[in-house]
Amino acid sequence: MDGANLFTMLSAYRPGAASPFEDYCTNGLAYLLGTSNEALATLFRKAAGTQGAVTDVTVQPGPDAPLADLGITFADGREALVEIEVAPGETVERPRSEGPRLRVAFDGGADGAVTWNAIADALADDADRLAREFAEFVRRDVLGLEAVGLDDALHTNRLYALGGAALRDRFGDGVRYENSSSTPVQGRYRYLGTTFSPDGGELRYWIGLVNESLPLSEHYHLMLASKTSPLQEQAGQPRATGNWRWEYWSGMGRVVRPVGLAEYGALLGRMGS
Repeated sequence: MDGANLFTMLSAYRPGAASPFEDYCTNGLAYLLGTSNEALATLFRKAAGTQGAVTDVTVQPGPDAPLADLGITFADGREALVEIEVAPGETVERPRSEGPRLRVAFDGGADGAVTWNAIADALADDADRLAREFAEFVRRDVLGLEAVGLDDALHTNRLYALGGAALRDRFGDGVRYENSSSTPVQGRYRYLGTTFSPDGGELRYWIGLVNESLPLSEHYHLMLASKTSPLQEQAGQPRATGNWRWEYWSGMGRVVRPVGLAEYGALLGRMGS
């Protein structure tokens, strides 16, 4: 795994793990707010419409909370429930809250929204090393703004974050997508990436890494697949996806260096108009 970022190491993606990626995002925010990080507290005070200091932070408030959201109490007695969004378009019913309902999200258009970009910017130059690491974690593992090496792609959330960033950049807020991968076998995947719909309808495209061979090898190819629409620079269906019934495939060859927004953008450019 690239670097020694504590938050990335703790949140390393493992399918079926007891503590999902969202929990680590939420607990990272809770830790920094609980240690009186002023830059972060200012963002949430502004969103809540209060000048009071943060006096208490809880994770997963209430007995019916389905996700690891935050409960924040301010010095003026105001309490806010903060929904943590790590995938745009989540539609999970949250517990009832009498106070303000805030969101940590990708889009800052709604009232009460604190964006992940704002959090990363606020903490980037913080005096606290852990705060700076969390800012880096948000940029790489949540926002997908940096290139991803193969080892990180296989063991962290960074490839999924990169896929989301590339799709939002190309198709805007109307895109719908989900992380999707095969079950790993001794740390190797048949495929891992992102299934998506450019217009928010049926999930009929996929982009990500596909294993080069069966039995599974250490080599992967960056590929785009379409269920119904032809793609430019057509390629054959990879053996590792032999159980798929998707007709159209296009690829950029074996991954030998980190992939980023440029590579994803070039591959997405092969979709038909």
